[in-house]
Amino acid sequence: MAWENKRKAAEEAEEGDDFTGREDKRPRKEKVQPSQIKNKEKRSAVYAKLKHEKQVEKRKKIKARDAAFKQAIELGEEARFYF
Repeated sequence: MAWENKRKAAEEAEEGDDFTGREDKRPRKEKVQPSQIKNKEKRSAVYAKLKHEKQVEKRKKIKARDAAFKQAIELGEEARFYF
């Protein structure tokens, strides 16, 4: 039975279809919202991870904004940033 599937895949690839062979073998997990998790320990762990990721992103944005501000000052441009 498995060889039939391989044969069909090979025929489709020869016909010019863009068949990669690895596509849809492992569906990727979608991120689950913490409010949908019933287990309290797992829910709190997922929430803590999301909160940490959000803080990291926020710090990156602040550093990038500060670097752009400093660079504008060094170039002698008028630095107008609304915080």
